[in-house]
Amino acid sequence: MDKWVPVVLIVVLLGGSGGGYLFASSTYASQVRSLETQLATTQQQLTEKTEDYTNLMDDYQTLSQTAATLEANKASLQSSYDALRTSYDSLQATHDSLQDSYDSLQASYDSLQDDYTTLSAQYDTLRESVDSGLASLSDDYVALQREYDSLSQTLTNNVYGTPGDTQMLNYFYQLTLAVRSLNTTLWEYCNEVSSFRNTLTAGEVLKMEPTVRSIVGSSQDDWANYQKIHQYITSNVKYVCDIDFPYIGQYLYIDVNGVRYLTDFDVGTTTNYVQTPDFTLQYKQGDCDDQAALEYAMIRYYNKYMVGVDYNLYLAEMKFADGSGHVAVFMPVSGGKVTILDPAGNYLTSTYSTIAAKAAATELDSYNSFWLSSSGSITQITLYTISMLDGSYTVASHGTLAQVASFLSS
Repeated sequence: MDKWVPVVLIVVLLGGSGGGYLFASSTYASQVRSLETQLATTQQQLTEKTEDYTNLMDDYQTLSQTAATLEANKASLQSSYDALRTSYDSLQATHDSLQDSYDSLQASYDSLQDDYTTLSAQYDTLRESVDSGLASLSDDYVALQREYDSLSQTLTNNVYGTPGDTQMLNYFYQLTLAVRSLNTTLWEYCNEVSSFRNTLTAGEVLKMEPTVRSIVGSSQDDWANYQKIHQYITSNVKYVCDIDFPYIGQYLYIDVNGVRYLTDFDVGTTTNYVQTPDFTLQYKQGDCDDQAALEYAMIRYYNKYMVGVDYNLYLAEMKFADGSGHVAVFMPVSGGKVTILDPAGNYLTSTYSTIAAKAAATELDSYNSFWLSSSGSITQITLYTISMLDGSYTVASHGTLAQVASFLSS
């Protein structure tokens, strides 16, 4: 009996344990199924989430590419903007510069318009003066003609076949001398070299003082002052051709005891005469010989009365291949050099727009080239040295371009 107790207990225990196991197994199975259901649900949700994630990743990739593209576009647009900004700034600066230039040109135009109006008024006044002068000369001619006719008739009536009227002959002779003197004076203004005694004497040169001193001011730089004088003329004196100028053309005489008495003459006109420098300066106009005479007188005044040395200075008369002529100023410089000042031709020996002296042969070649297209080559040059005492002159050099260049180089 005692031996069965453990066996019974074992069986009971085992039986109890098996029942519990079965019960536990049933419970666990239910939980497993619940978990499997949850797992399936979770798996489904995971699959959905994975798909969402994949879609989001695709969208992310697309957005990343779009962002990269936009970033690149932004950089390109920024570069274009910077370039356009630079161009804008440059255009703005150009605009400002052009505006300044426009304002300056407008001011220059207004000034030129004023000058033109003034010169037109001066021209009209001068024209009226010249017309008045010609009218006066015409009246004088008519009066002289009448007097000659009267005297000629008287002379004819009283001289031929009679002892003659000595007093009348004397009057007639004095009148003859007066007309000859008038004609000589007229011709002196109509001929380049003869005009010197009326246009380039000390008295005429001294009339340049106020203008030259005003131009030069306090400057002690001789070369700069020469250029100032030249630029004053080119800027203020207008080129105009000469108008008709009267002269006595042909005389008629009678001879009484070997003495010629004027009985008649005719009056012609010429379009070539030389003004005094003071006249050109006053009316601010003239042709090449007038402007050259003005520059010669102004530089001559500056050298003699301001520098204190009357340096050599030539008035140069040129002939061209087309038959025309021209007048300028040649200033010789030591070392075989020369400076050409030609206000009417708007020519100045210079280097980078600054007055200079250059080797004579080289500069004359340049000056010749300057005229080729308009007048042809220079065929002849005459250099005049003029005395301020009485306007007398000497020919310093005369010949071809090469011959004058050789003279200036020596």
